[in-house]
Amino acid sequence: MRQIDSIRRFAGNFEQELEEVAKQVAAESFGLESSSADSPDLALEVLRGSRRPESVGGEADARMLDYMEAIILDRLRPAYFIQDDEILIAGAYDHAQVLEANKEALETIARGVGRVDLVNHRTLSYGGTGWLVDEDIVVTNRHVAEIFTEKDWIGRYRFAQGAFDEQMEARMNYVRQHRTSGINRRADVLEVLYIAGPREPDIALLRVETRDDLKPLELFTGSTEPEQPVAAVGYPAWDGGRNDPVLMERLFEGVYDVKRFSPGIVMDHRSDGVIVLGDYTSLGGNSGSPVLDLASGKAVGLHFAGAFRDTNYSVAADVVAAALARTRIGVTVPADLATEAPTSRPEAFAGRNGYAADFLGSGDLSVPLPGLGAHAPDVAPVSDSDDGVLRYRNFSVIQSASRRLPLLTAVNIDGDKTFRLRRQGTWSLDGRLAPEHQIGNELYRHNPLDRGHLVRRRDPGWGATREEAQQAEIDTFHYTNSAPQHKDLNQKDWLGLEDYILEAAETKDFKVSVFTGPIFRDTDRTLRSQDGAEDIPIPEEFWKIAVMVNADTGKLSATGYVLTQGRMIRDLTEAAFVLGKYETYQVQIARIEDAAGLDFGALRDSDPMGAELDREAVFTSATRRIGAPSDLLL
Repeated sequence: MRQIDSIRRFAGNFEQELEEVAKQVAAESFGLESSSADSPDLALEVLRGSRRPESVGGEADARMLDYMEAIILDRLRPAYFIQDDEILIAGAYDHAQVLEANKEALETIARGVGRVDLVNHRTLSYGGTGWLVDEDIVVTNRHVAEIFTEKDWIGRYRFAQGAFDEQMEARMNYVRQHRTSGINRRADVLEVLYIAGPREPDIALLRVETRDDLKPLELFTGSTEPEQPVAAVGYPAWDGGRNDPVLMERLFEGVYDVKRFSPGIVMDHRSDGVIVLGDYTSLGGNSGSPVLDLASGKAVGLHFAGAFRDTNYSVAADVVAAALARTRIGVTVPADLATEAPTSRPEAFAGRNGYAADFLGSGDLSVPLPGLGAHAPDVAPVSDSDDGVLRYRNFSVIQSASRRLPLLTAVNIDGDKTFRLRRQGTWSLDGRLAPEHQIGNELYRHNPLDRGHLVRRRDPGWGATREEAQQAEIDTFHYTNSAPQHKDLNQKDWLGLEDYILEAAETKDFKVSVFTGPIFRDTDRTLRSQDGAEDIPIPEEFWKIAVMVNADTGKLSATGYVLTQGRMIRDLTEAAFVLGKYETYQVQIARIEDAAGLDFGALRDSDPMGAELDREAVFTSATRRIGAPSDLLL
């Protein structure tokens, strides 16, 4: 229950907490009224990470620079050196007896705290502090991880380009201590597992090389109390722009960038405990430091910000635990992906009818498979047919040999004969294709890609009997009908286009034929470090064409759709198109032909958006963004 509560706070309440902190900072720390001008909003942007501190301008805004890391008290809050893994106690601290009683245990715990060193960064040698929260996972701040990372097109973080166009790297340096030599405890950062969003707690999780000589820090599961003795362990850097340089020189003796142990107390916490307030001494470089309970040695928080002479802020340990739990779930390989996919025997497909061109009618109402154009030589050979068509119950697939993915699918949907079926089926390879022409489980491990049904599970689930319908649904669970789609794309489910078209009053006999496929481009990128699937470029866009007979005219009506992040739409206009979440657009069939390299023949003339492709068409006239069924032009 506690973890559920933490996740709830993690997802929902942090924004409110951030608002309160921003108002307090604006009113108290910057000498501004919380209701005046934009001061709370600016403070909030800095705290969220959506505004970099160095981008803030003006006299009032300049005071906001003090916010990120800070000295709180000039007495009884020392920043002790850690030298040769020993805390060098020199200087008064009002809870020294607790520190002395647990000094040896705290020194062992501090070994798991390291500096996030950067390689190939243009200006920085390190970005902040991090600490082991699992044997191979380090936690730090979002704003630290964002220094050396960037998002790829499927939403994963990767190392960004740095100086001289070399890729940046990050390494955990668990030593870097004052006047310490001969100790080398380093570990490469292997990948970024998680970075919180800008409206979430300032957390990032990194996978690192494991070391037998280091143990993860334990997370504090209790509630912090005012006056509770704590200490931040980290790597404060010179930060005179945001702190009093004279005071800073006295506290740090002119020595920066090395491991420090900075004791203090818990001052308070926010109403639901998401943010812990403390008065330990911090500077830039402390971002990502653990805040340790001196009695137990457990981490009560993850330091992320401070206001000069006011307070320091850390994300509570149970919120860190919730993020860690969520990440562990996310990186765990599902059981059905852990092993090789089974292969269906070729004889199991005997008698499959496949896609029927005359399903909607004969003559002018016949809808054959599209012409393959330049793709024809790339069609994967099929053992039980000479035309390269894989026939399943009520649908067919043509497979690309080079891409090892479906080039297109075609399905007949009969709304009058549909059965509501329980989900059945195991993802399998098709024994009618050579193994080198298809890809299975290995493509979907360790990434946010879903096995996206191109022919939806329920679309071919119709027939004279329930058994026929069930067979058709099970057939959809073949990797020849799967394309790697980001989970956010796959869950969108094309806005139920087929459902709406089937139910539309102008659809004759509740019958629709649907073609679907990916748009293959030479610029499609492969997954990094995906064993067994390194050679599979991932398509960024998908198309769909739905064909029906209009009940009023008795003629074909064919409409085309693209699910895209913007590449295809951006080509329509000289104005920059901002890449964002996947969107569905109704577009000309001629435009799909042009992008996918296929020929849909007479269907172009049945398109309500027009048959002629106008390459000079502006965005608003060439596409229709689909947000609801009422947006469709049928």
